[in-house]
Amino acid sequence: MGFQHCSNCKKDITFKTRFKSVFFGYRPIICEECGVEHEVDERYRFVYSLYTVLIPILLVYFSSSVFGITSRFIQVLLVLVFGTFGVMYATSKVKYHKSKHQPIKEGQAKNKSVKKS
Repeated sequence: MGFQHCSNCKKDITFKTRFKSVFFGYRPIICEECGVEHEVDERYRFVYSLYTVLIPILLVYFSSSVFGITSRFIQVLLVLVFGTFGVMYATSKVKYHKSKHQPIKEGQAKNKSVKKS
């Protein structure tokens, strides 16, 4: 399955947190327990974008021609519905990895400045 817990401290990452990350452009997830930042694996960004954008548009395009849906309003609503399901699917399958650039904590920044002096 997809990303379920922090790779550093093994704390569970909630579906809600992963959903927000995928929905808002694959934002990094920061573990609440240890502060480690996890980023979406870049190999998967394009594929998951297909699930959330291209596939819903193609589904509505083909289903509109088959079922004779001519109303643009209905077509837009269907794209939004299928896109929502695409985001939910991508949330369950998205893969994260530990970020190379971890944020510096407040205490660590002060210690580094003291050591340089």
